[in-house]
Amino acid sequence: MTAPAARGTTTISDRAFTRIAEKLASEDEHVTGRPHVSASVSGAVAAVHCDLAVRYPTPVPHLAAKIREHIRRRMRELTGIAVENVDIDVVELVPERGPGRE
Repeated sequence: MTAPAARGTTTISDRAFTRIAEKLASEDEHVTGRPHVSASVSGAVAAVHCDLAVRYPTPVPHLAAKIREHIRRRMRELTGIAVENVDIDVVELVPERGPGRE
């Protein structure tokens, strides 16, 4: 078996990393529409910024913490890259549509 240092490295582009983070941010049922995500990778660490539209009346601080942790954990599992910083901006609150609401 080849020694780990002799096997080479895998590089993930910022674009691919961003697309993965975008998918992860959209997995929560309280996020509506397509998130706008930007990310930068530097070696084995990364930073992610998400602009999200959220269904109202979702508790925003709780949702942001949940999504932040989900992105950190899953990105590490999927790519091996530690996400040091996840900034989340809620840019729109979208009222839930229910009976009697238009």
